[in-house]
Amino acid sequence: MNDVRVTEDLLRQRAEKLVPQLRERGRESEELRKLPDATVADLEAAEILQAMRPASAGGSEIGLQTFVDVTRTLSRGDASAGWVTAFYMSHAWVLSKLGTEAQKAIFADRPTALAAGTISQPGSAQRADAGYRVTGRWRFASGIMHAEWLMALALAEDGPLICILPVASVTIHDTWHVPGMKATGSNDAEAQDVFVPAYLAVPFDVFLRPDCPGALAYDYPLLRYPVSPVLSLIHPAVALGVADAALELFRDAIESRLRIPSLTRVIEEPTTHEIYAEAVDEHRCAELCLRDAVEILDAGTEGEGPGPALEQRAELNLAIAASGERAFRAVDLLIRGAGAGVHRTGHPLDRICRDTQVMRNHTVVDWRHKAAVCGRVLLGQGGDQPDALF
Repeated sequence: MNDVRVTEDLLRQRAEKLVPQLRERGRESEELRKLPDATVADLEAAEILQAMRPASAGGSEIGLQTFVDVTRTLSRGDASAGWVTAFYMSHAWVLSKLGTEAQKAIFADRPTALAAGTISQPGSAQRADAGYRVTGRWRFASGIMHAEWLMALALAEDGPLICILPVASVTIHDTWHVPGMKATGSNDAEAQDVFVPAYLAVPFDVFLRPDCPGALAYDYPLLRYPVSPVLSLIHPAVALGVADAALELFRDAIESRLRIPSLTRVIEEPTTHEIYAEAVDEHRCAELCLRDAVEILDAGTEGEGPGPALEQRAELNLAIAASGERAFRAVDLLIRGAGAGVHRTGHPLDRICRDTQVMRNHTVVDWRHKAAVCGRVLLGQGGDQPDALF
């Protein structure tokens, strides 16, 4: 294990250096429908995958803003790479919340372990000697094609559990056939009567408590944070990174474009200038909303309290959804303004367009739903859907 802690600034620099390789491998990633092995190796060499592990366990114990920055930067190279890497980083953090026995089994004295996670379509967990027998089929297991572990929601008689299963014990179903975000490999995973020891079948509320076993064992403040809002930051961070790339690539896309039949240069047209300015404005709003979300979550989790209050959670989820929505709007403007040629297979803006269409349907950035739920709370009308506010 490397005893030298990699600083947050160095992690940002290493992520930046990976952007050209990620773009270059974009088409290969889509064809594979998972990250290339070379990309995973690059992330391991850059020590990014253990960034959210405690320093004493070989990680960098980064803060939320660095987590967002690294995710955003990698997504500027490739949305799928940013998405999967963010979940690998954060899932290692989630697993760091567990007790000593569980962490020894999962990490085996290594700085990190690659884990996929899904709560879609809960499975069942039946009591057995020293553990549970788990059965279920879960959807959207992003990153499972390189993962060693699967964290999956299962319902037991005594409440919901997050069961940590070896990927070798489950069947991966090849279901992720989609137009965008192809390389996330978000396939289905199925377990049939798999034994999970009690120390790897963890009550769901453990991941929400500031006094979880990992927080008591390590001096890493982020381990006190609840899981759901931290993971939710991934979605707007990836969306913003994609918008970063779209703003950059738009200039190249229209540099030689001519308006037919006048043959005037599109880049010189006032409407193009207006489109670009509007996209820059939407992008800036997305950036500010995401920064606001990080600040709300940090402020609401300071000290020894129970975490963000209901109104703070409403503001947090509103900022998260607004950031994603604004980033998507920026991309929409740029794609429409760039002309039909960008939809040719292999054009980087074509992939960005398709990735955006898939991302925007995720419930975390469902602006209409979040606005309705959060607006109700902020108007003092109560929270009838507390789960939606994490």
